[in-house]
Amino acid sequence: MQHEHSQTGLYASLWNIGIRVIKELESDKGILASGRNEVYGCVFGRDSLITALSLLQVYERTQDAYHLSLVRKILINLADLQGRVVNVESGEQPGKIIHEYRPDNHGHLTARPHKPWYVYGDGVMRNYDTADATALFLMAAHAYLRASGDAACITLLMPNISAALAWLEEYGDSNEDGFIDYHVPPERNCGGLSTHSWMDSEESLFFENNNEQPLYPIAPVEVQAYSYVAFRAWASYFTGRDAARAAALTARADTLKKNFNDAFVIEGRGGQGSLAFALDGAGRQLTSPRSSMGHCLWAVWHGDGAMPDCIIDERFIPMIARRLLRPDLYVPRAGVRTLSIRSTRYDANSYHNGSIWPHDTALISEGLEQFGFREGARNMRRALVSAYTHFNTPVELFVYSRGKYKEYKGETGQTACREQAWSAASLLSILRDEFKTTSEGRV
Repeated sequence: MQHEHSQTGLYASLWNIGIRVIKELESDKGILASGRNEVYGCVFGRDSLITALSLLQVYERTQDAYHLSLVRKILINLADLQGRVVNVESGEQPGKIIHEYRPDNHGHLTARPHKPWYVYGDGVMRNYDTADATALFLMAAHAYLRASGDAACITLLMPNISAALAWLEEYGDSNEDGFIDYHVPPERNCGGLSTHSWMDSEESLFFENNNEQPLYPIAPVEVQAYSYVAFRAWASYFTGRDAARAAALTARADTLKKNFNDAFVIEGRGGQGSLAFALDGAGRQLTSPRSSMGHCLWAVWHGDGAMPDCIIDERFIPMIARRLLRPDLYVPRAGVRTLSIRSTRYDANSYHNGSIWPHDTALISEGLEQFGFREGARNMRRALVSAYTHFNTPVELFVYSRGKYKEYKGETGQTACREQAWSAASLLSILRDEFKTTSEGRV
């Protein structure tokens, strides 16, 4: 009984930390990715949308209207920042959701002596170097509609939703191979990101068995999963409203799923296997085992059927679940590594090549739960609780090495942000079934 009270007290304390951080990071443009005085103390499209999707999961359990209002705010403000024109220097394209919005405090990027990032005429830095935020916007908008029934908001956002769908069709697949990808235009003079998936550091993109540079465009595994759900969700919405549009989106989803399972699945012996974490411009698989494959179990479409639908064929789902739970990726006391310890590029103290990101592990645990791997999901949540308890804050990422938690510190001295929005939302999400709560704390 004493242990139960102690555990309940721990959960309540962590919950209140998560709520506090979310409220502190809320801004007039939605939510900041990290604390205002930290390096990512500004709006990021991807971070905002994964935060929103996690908060919608929390709302389903708590029915706390605060979460819905914040998600609505995030969607409306990202719609306002959505791309309108083609700008090679910033990556802007019509319908594309922004990556990074810095109205000020951007000198470390825009005043660089070599390849400074692009600043618009109003003095604001807007950067659109993201392959996934547009599909995540579509996922979040539809999930918000299902959770809230706020049809008026969706009517308001419909031009932005239509533009986002058009971006996936017209710009998202730059080499017309059927996959959503990204590239860096050779004519760009300004700086920016060379990697546009959530693992957006240069270190994260490589072939396992040689030093050859992958060719652009790059099609990341998780971006296909998000796009699949976006097509499915809005095909459902337009059914009964616009039959031709619904049919076109359904066909796009069906084709993407077929092509994905042909191109990304790596089958091994004895039911073992994995997913490539990306394809390069020559169609070659980047095969290093990464946590990002788990996002394909998280990104699901809940249609009329009893089972959730994701981009992975049903016959491969147990294989991928088993792969994520193998000890080279999964640490029972900490979470899921971004890269397998068997990789030649593994480094526990790296940004994306072996570190652990709480939001990443939380999404994977959600995916496992959705497909019936409840014990693995439960153990993964417990691992995260241990990590959150150790750091006593929703930290951006951390290192787990030789049985110990450690703070991340990069070669340049960069450290992990102490308060990260998607980590805070993930903390609330993994605790949402432990007890009934409100935004003010446990009740």
